[in-house]
Amino acid sequence: MKTISVLTAIATILSLSGLMYFFANYAGAVAPSDYSLKEGDTVSATGSDDPDVYIVNDAGYKRLFLNPAIFSLYGHLGGFASVKSVSPATRDAFVTSGLFRVDGDEKVYGLETTGEDTAVLRWVNTTGAQAVTDDPNFFKKVFVINAAEKALYSTGTDFTSVSQVPAYTRGGSVAVTPTPVAGPISVALAPGNPASRTITVNATGVEFLRVNFSGTGTVNTMTLKRLGAGETDDFGNVYVYDGAKRLTSGKSFSSSSGELTFLVNVAVSGSKELSIVSDMASTNTAANINYLQLLGATATGSVTVSGTPLNGNNFTTAGANSGTITVAKSGSLSDVTVGQKQGLLSEFKYTASTEGGTVKRITMINGGTLKPVDLTNLKIKVEADGKEWSGVSTTDSYAVFDLGAGHFIAKGGNSIFKVYGDVMGKKDETVILYFENDADTFVVGDQYGQGMAVTDTALDASGDATTVTLKGGALTLVFDGPTATTVGTTVSDATFLKYTVTAASNIEIRRTEVTLCVDTTGDGTFDAAIDETEWDELNDVKIWNVDLNTVVMGPRDGTAFTDANGGGSSGNANDSGSCPDSATGAQTRFTDTVDLMAGKTYNFKITADVDTSLGGTLTASGSIIRIVLDDYSDDAGDVAVAKYSGTNTSVAAADIVPRADIAGPNITVSASSLTLSLAGNPADQTKIRGTKDVNMVGVIFAASQASALKVTTIKVTGYAAESPTGVLFDEGVATDDGGSDSGISVANAMATVQLYEAESGSVIASSDKVSSNILGTSGTGTMTFSNLAWNIPAGTSKTMLVRVNLANNTASGTAGDGYAFDIAGTADVTALDSDSKTINAGNQKVNGTAAAPTQILTVKNGGTMTAAVHSDTPQKAGIYWGQLNAPVSKFRLTATDEGQYIERLTFAASNSTEATNAAANVGMIHLTYKNKAGSTLTTSQSFGNAASINFAWSSGDANRPYVPQDSSLDLSVNADMKTKAQGATQTGGTSTIYFSIDFMDKFDGSHTNGFRAVGDGSGTVLSGTATGINDVTTANDQYVYRVYPKIAQLSLSSPYDLIGNPNVFKFTVTAQGLSDSTLRFDNEAVGSGSIKFEVVSSGAYTVGGATQSTTFTIYDEGSVTIDTGSITAGDARTGTNASITFDFSSKDVEIAGGGTKTFTIQIDNPTTNYPRNGGASSTDDYFQVVLRDDEAGLVNWVGNYDQTTAAGDTASTTGTIKSLPLFGPTFK
Repeated sequence: MKTISVLTAIATILSLSGLMYFFANYAGAVAPSDYSLKEGDTVSATGSDDPDVYIVNDAGYKRLFLNPAIFSLYGHLGGFASVKSVSPATRDAFVTSGLFRVDGDEKVYGLETTGEDTAVLRWVNTTGAQAVTDDPNFFKKVFVINAAEKALYSTGTDFTSVSQVPAYTRGGSVAVTPTPVAGPISVALAPGNPASRTITVNATGVEFLRVNFSGTGTVNTMTLKRLGAGETDDFGNVYVYDGAKRLTSGKSFSSSSGELTFLVNVAVSGSKELSIVSDMASTNTAANINYLQLLGATATGSVTVSGTPLNGNNFTTAGANSGTITVAKSGSLSDVTVGQKQGLLSEFKYTASTEGGTVKRITMINGGTLKPVDLTNLKIKVEADGKEWSGVSTTDSYAVFDLGAGHFIAKGGNSIFKVYGDVMGKKDETVILYFENDADTFVVGDQYGQGMAVTDTALDASGDATTVTLKGGALTLVFDGPTATTVGTTVSDATFLKYTVTAASNIEIRRTEVTLCVDTTGDGTFDAAIDETEWDELNDVKIWNVDLNTVVMGPRDGTAFTDANGGGSSGNANDSGSCPDSATGAQTRFTDTVDLMAGKTYNFKITADVDTSLGGTLTASGSIIRIVLDDYSDDAGDVAVAKYSGTNTSVAAADIVPRADIAGPNITVSASSLTLSLAGNPADQTKIRGTKDVNMVGVIFAASQASALKVTTIKVTGYAAESPTGVLFDEGVATDDGGSDSGISVANAMATVQLYEAESGSVIASSDKVSSNILGTSGTGTMTFSNLAWNIPAGTSKTMLVRVNLANNTASGTAGDGYAFDIAGTADVTALDSDSKTINAGNQKVNGTAAAPTQILTVKNGGTMTAAVHSDTPQKAGIYWGQLNAPVSKFRLTATDEGQYIERLTFAASNSTEATNAAANVGMIHLTYKNKAGSTLTTSQSFGNAASINFAWSSGDANRPYVPQDSSLDLSVNADMKTKAQGATQTGGTSTIYFSIDFMDKFDGSHTNGFRAVGDGSGTVLSGTATGINDVTTANDQYVYRVYPKIAQLSLSSPYDLIGNPNVFKFTVTAQGLSDSTLRFDNEAVGSGSIKFEVVSSGAYTVGGATQSTTFTIYDEGSVTIDTGSITAGDARTGTNASITFDFSSKDVEIAGGGTKTFTIQIDNPTTNYPRNGGASSTDDYFQVVLRDDEAGLVNWVGNYDQTTAAGDTASTTGTIKSLPLFGPTFK
C-alpha cells in the first residue's frame, strides 16, 4: 500500500532562475469545498483500483507520495485515521501534480518517475515570468516538501523549460494549461455609468465615468479627456478604480490638451468594469459643466480595443461646498505576536464638520515590512456601535475596505475606527498603516450627497502612523480566545482555551502541562484546587488540532490531574504559579508528541465536559473555572519538553514567546436563566395619532450558556400620563398627574398591540395569542400573550419589540400624551429550558419605574412644518432666451413629528417688476421632488401671465411630494425660457431683465389653495396659514438675455518674461444662446461692445514721461487684430491698477449662439515702462492682466440686435458671468 501525505502550501514567491515572481492564488477548476473538503485533507478512493492516498490544495490540485516512508515524515496530518474516503470521481476531479519545492528553498523541481516507487527530482531552471507564460497555473501546482523527503530522491539534470516537465502519470497528469488566446477587446459604457448630476465645489471621490471592457487580454493604457463648458483646473487628482480598489495614483489633466493617460495593465477575461473617479480642485468654479470621455485604450500585444471614444454624462458644479472629514490618530497600539489573530494594527478617528456623512470606502497603505501574503482576515470595526466590515490585503500592500451601506457620522460627531488582522511573517517585521491619498477616505455627505472634503494630514505618511512590530521566537504561542462566557451545569466539549502556535523551524512538542483553576463560589477570589479527587465534575479534558478537528492530547478526567500525571512523585504539590490570587491549581502533564512545521500556524483548543451532578465539591452553579496552558519556557532546555525535529537540540527558553502561561478566560458554570434589559432602540419619540407600526420599546431577552430557552408567555404592562415630561405615569389610565384625565388610557391610544423580534422582523405574538387584555383598567393596564414558541439559543440574546398601531383618538393638548410599556414582574415571562424546566425572568421593570419610564412615546394630534430657501439654491446667474430646464430656485420643506403628504404648492415672482419680467420670459416651470417611495419625480406646468403657478395633487395620489417625519424634502424649480418667437421681452435699449421664482403661502389670495399638507397617519391638514409656512422670497434673481458671453481663460506657455512682444492673457468667449442668436461686439454705436481689463503691477522699473504709454494688441485665433489699447506711464506705477478697455475698434466680432472664439492680449512695448533696472528689488517685480467681476459693465455686448446701429448695449451685472474673475499669469 502506498501511504502518503504532504504539505499543501502553494508558494506565493518563488525563484526559478534568480528572478522573484509574484502571483495571486486564484481558484482552479475545482475547489475542495465543492466536495465537502478543505485544503490539507488527505483522501483515498478506498476499494477502487487506485487506493493511493493523496492530499488536496485550494487551487484544485492533488499530490501523491511514492512510498510509505514518506507518509511517516508528516505525522501532523493525523495518519491513516484522518484519511477521508472519497469516490474515484471526487479523487479524479483534482488534477495530480508533480511540481515541488523544498521548505526554505525557492527552487521548483519537476518529479520524473523512474519506477513504481522511485523517482528523481529535476530543477525547472527557467524564469518565473517564462514559467507563467508557458503555463499560467504553474505556481498553483507547486507543493512544499520537507528536507527529509527530498533526501529520499536522487537529483537529475535540469529542465530548461516548463514544457519539458513530463506528465505525472501515477493516477493523473499535469498538463500545461493552455495560455488563453488574447483576442479583440471592446469597451462600452457600463450599466451603472453615473447619470448627470450636480456636484459641490469641493466634492471628492466623484465617479464621472464607468466603462465595461469585454474580451480577452490585458488593457494596458486608458486615455481620458475632459470636455464640456468647464475647465481642466476644476479637477484635482483623477484615479482609476476597480470597485473599491484604487488601481492608480492620482493624475491631472493636461491644461493644454485636457487629456491624461493611465497605465493600468488590467487583465480582462470575459468582462471587467473600471471607474474613473476624481477629487475636485480648490479652483473648481461654480456653474461649470464637465464630462469625461474615454478617448482611447490600448492592450498589450497586438490586441485592439474598439468602442472609443465614450462620453460620460454632464456634471454641473453648484456654488455650495461639501462638509469636511478630518482624520486623526486615536488610542495607542501595542506590538503583536507572529501568528496572532485579530491583532490591533491601526486606530484612527473621523470627525464630520458642516454636514453629516456616511463612510463608504477606506483604503490604507502598509508602509511596513510585513508582506501582504502574511496579513490576512482584515477587519475594520466601529466598536462603539458594534459594527465591523471585512477587508482585503492586496498584493501591492493596500488594505481595502468596502463598507457597503456604510457607517453614518452625524454633523459635528466622530467615530473611532480600528483595523484588525491576522499576522504571520517573521519577528521584527512591521505594520505601518496610513492614508496615501485623500481619495482613500470616501465619505458621502448627507446634505449634498457628494464625497466630503478630506483632511488627513495627521495620518498621511508613515511617520504619522504608529509602527506595530511583530514579536516572536523559534516557538511563538498566542492566546486566541474564547472571551469570558457561561456554560451550563451539564455540557460536553465546552471550549476553555484557544491558542495558536507558530514555529520558525521544524519543532517537536513532547510535553505539555495543563492546570485547572477554580473560584468555587464565584465571589471573585480563586480557591485552592490541588485535590484532584474533588474534580469529579470536570472530565474528558482534551487538546484539539482545530484545523484537522482531531484530538492530539488526552482525554484525561479532572480526577486524573494527579501529582504522578503532573510529573511529581508524591503528595499533591501541583501548580502554585498559574491560577489567579496565588491559588494552587491541579496540573497534569501530557506527553503526546506534536510535530510543528516551520512557518505554519497551528490552531489548538482545550475542551472539557462539565456535569455538576457528579458529586465533586469544587464546582457548582455559579462557580468559575479557568484552564491554563503552562509556560513551556520554565521547563525549556530539556529535549523531553521541546526539541528541533531530527536533532537532539532542545528549544531554549529564550526562543519561546511568550515566556509565560497562556491562560484561558473565566468560564462561569450556571444553571439555565433568563435576563431582561432595555434595548437602546427605540428611544424616546413623538408620533401622531393614527400612525401605524410604531415600535414603542425594546426589551432584550438573554439566555445563559446553560440552555436554550423557549419563551411561552409574556405579559406587558402599559403606562399613561397627560404630561409626557412628568414623573406621574400610571398603569393603564392617567389618574395621578395634574390633569387626572380618565380619557387618557393605553386602551384608547392603542388600536393594536403586537410583539416582534427585532433581529429577524418576525412576529412573536399577534392578536390571536392574546389571552388577557386589561390595558384600559386603571392600576393594572396589562396584556398577556400565551402559547408562544419564541426560541432563544443558549448564550445569545434577542430583542422583543412592542409594536402598536395608534388609534385616531384626539390627544389631550398641544404637548401630547405620554405612553410606555414594560415587563413589570419576573413572573410576567415564562420560558422552558432544554430539560423542560420552567424558567422565569431574572429581573423586572427594565424601562425605568412605573411613575417615570425611561423610553416614552408622546402622541400628538398633528405634526408641524417649515419652509425655507435651500442653501444650494441657484446663485445669481444669466439665462438666455429658449434655454431649457434652467435652475432658478430651490426650497426645503421640513416636517416635525409626522410625515407629510404635500397636495398643493405655489411658486411666483414676488414683486411687480419681477412678475412682469417673469411672465414675459418664462414659458414652463418644472418642479422636481421625491414621493414617499423615494422616487425622484418631475411635474411641469405653463407659467401664466399672473407670474404664479400652483401645483396640485389629489388625495391618495402615490406621486404626491412627501416630507418624511423629522426630515426634509427638497423642491427644485427649473424654467424653460421663451424664445424670440414666443415673445421674450429684451429688446435693443431695454433695461436689465431679471426675476426670481419664490415659494408662496397663498394662490389667488387663498391660503387654502396656496399650500396644503396632509399628515401621514393623523390626516391633519396644514394650509398656508400654518405656523412655519410663510412666503419665502429670498431666492436669487436670474438675469435674462437673448445671448450673453461666457469668458474662460486659456493657459499660456511659460516662461512668463517681459521680453519681446509677450502674450500676457489668452481667453475664449462663448455665446450662451440659441443658434438663432448672435453675440456682437460691433462698435457701431458708442459703447456697444467692450471688455475692461485691469493691469496689476509693482516693483522697481523706469517710469517714463507722461507721453510714454504701454500699448497692447488683442487679436483672434487667426492672428487678426481686433483692437488696440494703451495705458500711460503714470498709470503703470507701483501699486496702480490701470484699466485697459478693448472696444473692438478695428474689427467687429460676431459669435453665433453656442459658438466660441479665442482671443489673445499682447504687450507691444514691454520695455517702455517695465525694463528691469538690475537692482536687488527687480526680482520682486510683477505684471498681471486681470478680468474682474467687482462692478457692473466690465463686459458689454449687443445682446439683442435690432438690425440698426441704435441697438443698445447690454452691460454685465455683477455675478451673472459665472466664470469671472479671471487672473492671468504673473510676468516678471
